[in-house]
Amino acid sequence: MNKDERFSEEQLNAFVDDELDPEEKSRLYNEAARVRDLDHRLCAQRKMKELVKHAYQNPPEPAPSRRGPLHRDNIFGRLLVAGVLLAVGIASGLLVHNYRDQNRSFTTLSQPVAAVDNYLLHVTSGDPALMHAALQQAEALLAETPDGQRRQVEIIANEQGLDLLRLDVTPYAREISALQEHNVVFYACSRSIQRLEESGVTVELVPHTIAEYTALDRVVSRMQEGWKYEKI
Repeated sequence: MNKDERFSEEQLNAFVDDELDPEEKSRLYNEAARVRDLDHRLCAQRKMKELVKHAYQNPPEPAPSRRGPLHRDNIFGRLLVAGVLLAVGIASGLLVHNYRDQNRSFTTLSQPVAAVDNYLLHVTSGDPALMHAALQQAEALLAETPDGQRRQVEIIANEQGLDLLRLDVTPYAREISALQEHNVVFYACSRSIQRLEESGVTVELVPHTIAEYTALDRVVSRMQEGWKYEKI
C-alpha cells in the first residue's frame, strides 16, 4: 500500500479548506513532502476548489427568451448583426495580416521571456552543517538567476531549525545579514517561537526576521503560488 492511501479524499478536502487540526495538518503535509502521488492529489484538490470558486463568481448569463411577438424581428436583427461582424472580422484579419508582414522583426523581438522559478527553503534541523547548506543554497540560487530577471528566495525555519535565526544561538548572523541585503527573506515559525517561550526560553531573532506565520501555512501558501520547495 502506498503511504498516501492512508489519507482519504475527505481529509484532503479538509486540508485544502484549512479544517484539520494542527497535528493532522502537519502529519499530512510532511507526508506530501515525501510522497509525490500525495502531493499531486493535494494539487488536484486545490485546482478543483479554485475552479468551483471561479464558476460561482462568474455564472453564465441567462439565455434570452425566444418567445413572444418580436421573435421574427429578433432573428432578422441577429442575422444583420452577424453579417456586420463577419465583414468587420474579415477586414480586421486582412489589416492584421498586412501589419504582421510589415513588422516581422518587431514580432520576433516581442517573444515573451520565460519566468524564473522562486524558491522556499525549509530548515527543520539544528545541525549547523545543514543550516549552512541552506544559506549556501540560497546564495547559489541567486547567482544562477539569468541576467535581467529577478528570483525570489525565502528561508523559513521551525522546530530545531529555529536555532538558525536565534540571535544568541546562530553562528551565521553575518551570513544571514548579507543574504538579506540581496532580498532573501527569512521567516521564523510563530508556533515554534511560542513553544519555546512557553517553556521559559526568551527568543531573540536575527534582525529583520519575520515571525508572523507558522511554517506550515507559509509553505502551503508559497506552493499554491507555484514556488519551488526544498526541505534542507
